[in-house]
Amino acid sequence: MERGQLARSVRALRLGRQVTGSPILPPSALGRRAAWILLAVLALNSLRLDWELVSRTGSIDFRNRITGVRLLFAGEDAYHYKWLPGAPEGWCDVYANRALPVTKTTATPAMLVLGAPLALFPYPVAQRLWLLLEWGFLAGIWWLWWRRSPGPVMRIGWTAVVVGFSYSLAWRHHVDRGQAYIVLAFFISLWLYLSQARPTAKATLSGAIAGLLIGLRPPLLLLLAPFIWMRRPEQRKSAGIGLAAAVLLPFLLNGGSWSQYAQAMGQWSTVYRHNENPSAGPLPYPAVMEGLKLEQLSRYDVPQYADSSIHRLLRACGLATVPAAVPLTALLIALGFWLRTTGAASDRMMLLGLAAWSFLIDFFLPAYRNPYNDVMILGALGCLVVEPHLPRLTLALTAFALGLGWILVSIHPDALWIIHLPTLAWTGVALTCLNPRFAPPAGSLQDKTPCR
Repeated sequence: MERGQLARSVRALRLGRQVTGSPILPPSALGRRAAWILLAVLALNSLRLDWELVSRTGSIDFRNRITGVRLLFAGEDAYHYKWLPGAPEGWCDVYANRALPVTKTTATPAMLVLGAPLALFPYPVAQRLWLLLEWGFLAGIWWLWWRRSPGPVMRIGWTAVVVGFSYSLAWRHHVDRGQAYIVLAFFISLWLYLSQARPTAKATLSGAIAGLLIGLRPPLLLLLAPFIWMRRPEQRKSAGIGLAAAVLLPFLLNGGSWSQYAQAMGQWSTVYRHNENPSAGPLPYPAVMEGLKLEQLSRYDVPQYADSSIHRLLRACGLATVPAAVPLTALLIALGFWLRTTGAASDRMMLLGLAAWSFLIDFFLPAYRNPYNDVMILGALGCLVVEPHLPRLTLALTAFALGLGWILVSIHPDALWIIHLPTLAWTGVALTCLNPRFAPPAGSLQDKTPCR
């Protein structure tokens, strides 16, 4: 009798069941619980650091989107407006150079409309709401791929990557400027998540998200349209409807918004490639605008940033006059070659590659490509995390990018080549996702896991 009770107690201990009314967990379960507690504490601390950062800065890129929203709804040209004393303070972006033909607003009209509710609040309130939304989108990316992770260890690993990313230079720079790339990263992840399975019930939603993404970021048309046309015909109709809604709603609010945007992007291309920055002379701005002192409204706190666009490299080589069409043609050739070589690949491989391309495509555009763009790698990392067999090179590059990203936040280096290193490592991660040699083996868990 005693031997039987002893045997049952040993089995209970091994399985982590209750013995004499007390919960007893095996060492592995205790370790996982401790890891979750540690990661939760680290995430909350990172949010605290971001809150303090936003509380002492002006979120200068968020500011130009808020002023752009207000101008668009007022029937003004958000992309060429010149603020002067006497005009509403809510339309003033102190970083807009009056000597240039364009404002700092470069978001599409669809992106402006998407963020329109925030423009109803006083700017300091909108700043903090946007920070919470940034974290909400980051948490959404984590949750999507957490659901697909193939086991408790991988779930902890994925959570560690996301929490670790929130301590990196890329994320701090994104929060400091109030950027919107996390919105794109979330919707790309959501589309990838839904497109990994083919139930007709999800085709309408996934197609509509694809159409919205193109409205938010037109270059994504180069990635999404070929895949939907060749691999997901059931998404075609809803993608068209989603794109039409993203285009028509801003048009109905301000009939000139899209033509103004197109004209401004052409002008920005020239201004950026030729590094034009003429002085406009002083302007008497109010000492306080929307409850913020002018000093704070114009302040940013993360100085260690560096432009990694191909156009910046060309300019450094004395080739500023190279037309924007040349890098874009190189992009089309590279993308076409990849599509041709992966034509027979599995959907899993194609979606992983598209996630990587959504990160790489920004290098070819005639615009600044700063560390905050690196948040676009999260879609590819999410696709990878559901795989049971990860390439060692990809893991090593991910660890290097995260580790160096943490260091750069603290040491404030002046050397641009150091600031570029995390971006270079993330680029390596993206390239491994494009190379079938480094692709996870066919028949892996992702091919077998139904869409949930």
